[in-house]
Amino acid sequence: MAPGPEGTARTRIVDVAQASGYSPSVVSRVLSGKGDVTAQTRSQILAIAHELGYERHGEFRGRPSIPPKLIDLTFLYFDNPWTAQVIAGALKAASALGFDVLLTTEQDDANADWVRRTQSRGVAGAIICQIRPTSEELRLLARSRIPIVLLDPRSETSEAVPSVGTDDRQGGYDAGQHLAATPATRFIGLVGTPQYRFGRARMDGFVDAISTLRPGAKVEIVQIPWSHWHATQAVLPIIKATDDVIGIFACNDAMATGVYSAAAQAGKAIPTDIHVVGFDDEPTSRLLSPPLTTLKYPLREAAAAAVQLIADAAQGVAMPTERIEVPSQLIARGSTRTVSG
Repeated sequence: MAPGPEGTARTRIVDVAQASGYSPSVVSRVLSGKGDVTAQTRSQILAIAHELGYERHGEFRGRPSIPPKLIDLTFLYFDNPWTAQVIAGALKAASALGFDVLLTTEQDDANADWVRRTQSRGVAGAIICQIRPTSEELRLLARSRIPIVLLDPRSETSEAVPSVGTDDRQGGYDAGQHLAATPATRFIGLVGTPQYRFGRARMDGFVDAISTLRPGAKVEIVQIPWSHWHATQAVLPIIKATDDVIGIFACNDAMATGVYSAAAQAGKAIPTDIHVVGFDDEPTSRLLSPPLTTLKYPLREAAAAAVQLIADAAQGVAMPTERIEVPSQLIARGSTRTVSG
C-alpha cells in the first residue's frame, strides 16, 4: 500500500487486485463503474475494496463502495392495473432484500433502446415484464453478464431463460371445473387475439375440464380482441338465440365484464341464465353486480419471486432454466352458482 495522508496507508487498485485475484485492469473497470464483467465478479471486487478501505482518487466520499443493489424492471407500458401490482410486489420484495428498483420502458426509438440503458447502469439484474426479448437482445445481456428473468412472457422463448408466472393451464382447468358444477348445459370460452401463450394455456385447461367433467356438453371457443366491447359484440347474438343456461369462461376480466353488458342487452340474468368466470381478479371485478367469479393472478407474489432470483444471482447462485409458476386461486362470487350452492 502507498503512503496516505498523515502517514496512513492508501489502498491502491493493485492492492485490491492482489487481494481479489483479479487483474488490475478488471479491478479498475469495476471500481470506475465501467466495463463488461459479471455481477458476481463486480460484487466480489467491490466487497474486497470496501474491506481494504479503498477510496477512489484517494478521496473520502462519505460512504464505502458496495456491490450493485439495483434491479431494472422493464415494461411495455405502465398505465394499467397489471403493472401497478407487479411494481408493488417487486418494490416490497426488493426492499426486504436491500435492493432498489429502477423502472424502464421499452420504446420504439432506437436511440432509447432499453437493453443499452440496462447495460449502462451496472444493475444486479433485470426483470423483463410481458416482453419477449429478441435473440440479439438476449445475446447483448448475456455478454454483459446481466442476469435476467422474464415475468409472464407473452410467447415461449427457445433460449434457456428463467421465467416466472402463474400456472395458466391449471387456472383455466379450475375455471372449467367450477363452471361444470353449475346448471349450465352449454359452454363458451372467450380467448383473446393476438393469441398469447397464456391465453392458449388457459383455454386448453378450460376445454380439458369441460370435456372431462361434462362429456358431451357443447363447448364453443370464440376468438376476439382482448376487450370489453368485442366480448359484448361476440356474446350478444349467441345468448339471444338460445334459452340454454350458458357457462362462459373469459381469459381476462375485461372480456368477462363484456359478457355482463351482453346479458343486460339480451334481457338475461347473471347467474340464472348465464354463469361467468374471468381471470386476473382486477379491482373492478368485485364491484360488478353481481361480483365476478374469477381466477386471482398472484402478480405480487410472482414479482417477488422474480426479485428473489435476481438477488440470489447477485450472490452467485445459478439461475434456473425452467419456468417458475405461482398458483392462481379461484375466487367464487355472485356471477356463478353451483348446483350444490
